Amino acid sequence: MAAERFDAIVVGLGGGGSVVAEALSGAGWKVLALEEGPWYNPFRDFREGRARRVPIGLVYAKDSLRPMMVKAVGGSMVFYAGVFFRLHENDFRTRSRFGCGTDWPIAYRELAPFYEKVENFTGASGSPVNIFEAPRGPYPNPAHPVSKGSRYFARGARALGLHPAPTPMSILSRPFRGRPSCTYCAKCGEGCMVGDKSSPEMTYIPAAIKHGAQIRSGHRALAIETGRSGRVTGVLYRDKEGFREKAESECVVLCGSALLDPALLLRSRGPAHPRGLGAHSGMVGRNLMTHVGGRYLVRFPEVVNGFMGISGGVNVQDFYDGAPGADFRRGYTLYVSLLPGPPATFADWYLESWGAELTEVMQSYNRMIRLAVLGEDQADPENRVSEDPELKDEDGFPRPRVFYRRSEYERNMFRHAVESARKICRAGGADDWEFYYQDDGSAHAMGPCRMGDDPDTSVVDRWCACHDVPGLYICDSSIFPTSGAVNPALTVMALAARTADYLIRGRQG
Repeated sequence: MAAERFDAIVVGLGGGGSVVAEALSGAGWKVLALEEGPWYNPFRDFREGRARRVPIGLVYAKDSLRPMMVKAVGGSMVFYAGVFFRLHENDFRTRSRFGCGTDWPIAYRELAPFYEKVENFTGASGSPVNIFEAPRGPYPNPAHPVSKGSRYFARGARALGLHPAPTPMSILSRPFRGRPSCTYCAKCGEGCMVGDKSSPEMTYIPAAIKHGAQIRSGHRALAIETGRSGRVTGVLYRDKEGFREKAESECVVLCGSALLDPALLLRSRGPAHPRGLGAHSGMVGRNLMTHVGGRYLVRFPEVVNGFMGISGGVNVQDFYDGAPGADFRRGYTLYVSLLPGPPATFADWYLESWGAELTEVMQSYNRMIRLAVLGEDQADPENRVSEDPELKDEDGFPRPRVFYRRSEYERNMFRHAVESARKICRAGGADDWEFYYQDDGSAHAMGPCRMGDDPDTSVVDRWCACHDVPGLYICDSSIFPTSGAVNPALTVMALAARTADYLIRGRQG
């Protein structure tokens, strides 16, 4: 049987892949989207609370932190909290402005129209009052109501001369284009059962299907194939029944995640690419970043019910570009997050107390809030995703091996962030009881297929096109040169929208 032919093949259907699939199919392209993970029914599967339990197949080196991800139609965003920040203007010029990191090959102004495009498509909720962000237009939906815990936090921040602002969310604050507003059930991280969280399975994927895109879940891309000239010719994949099939295209857009992209590229060898795709610079897999992450729990005198609502609330970015006298050059965001619920889950995740001590803590449960720390990581070539030399996956390929280790730089930043959170909360009226921890991983893996103008130091160019593989594009967080100090979802989607626009204009022109 002859291989099917498509105008474009999208590998991975998370935030980036869903945007590309919708845009290209909407422009009349014949699009195939391959997703290894399942296609969840949010109104059925999420009620059991087990939808995320799909093996990822990663191997972690000894003492490595463990970045997290999800395989699914919609990607990790199916289970993300919905926080929807833009990067700041300075994030694109950290080497030029601060002497650390790497400058992006594009500027904020080049991405701004696509930030706006994605926000308008998804119905983002927010308020353009954050003085640390670049000037911008209004959000399509207003910011969510501020919770009692967020009001305490904001009061403390203002008392210290800081500038709290509503956290932008990809969760509807009012009905929008046929979808309902948020019910504040606090189950964002378990998958939205209402339809108000604007993750891809609720937004871009239905639109792509309406345009005619073919979505195939449970299909694993085994290799991106190339011809003797080095150009992309298609994708070899395994279908749901375990059979190997081929799909042909001269345009492949890889959106499989920062943790899985490198392995697929390295095993996709061909006559013109004996070491794998994008391997010319030796940068595939290197410079893996996560965010400097952690949580800080604090108790207030009154009931605040920090386990209800959304995982955004109010944020403070006064330390985003560093702090006077600190031994780190870049900075972090603090924002009010959700306290885990129900109480038994909170006790299981966070506490090692017993007896009277445990009872005292649990009696304070409805008076606590949880703050999230999100700091800019510094890329290190030794933090990487590579092929494991010994372990094979079910298809006979080397399993992706992850090595990531924090440096003293990140640990210093986290300690500073915790102290800032402590001061803010005490100024807002918090009790003395407090508890914090540093994550042993992050849901925000970034960087191992870096974007840049120089083919010798990067994998893709400013349009997300692979330097040495014509027809191959990468549109996910693996291309980030720096991490910024905000959640990456919106930036991934904006970059994907920009690349899709570039492809469409190239075909038309």
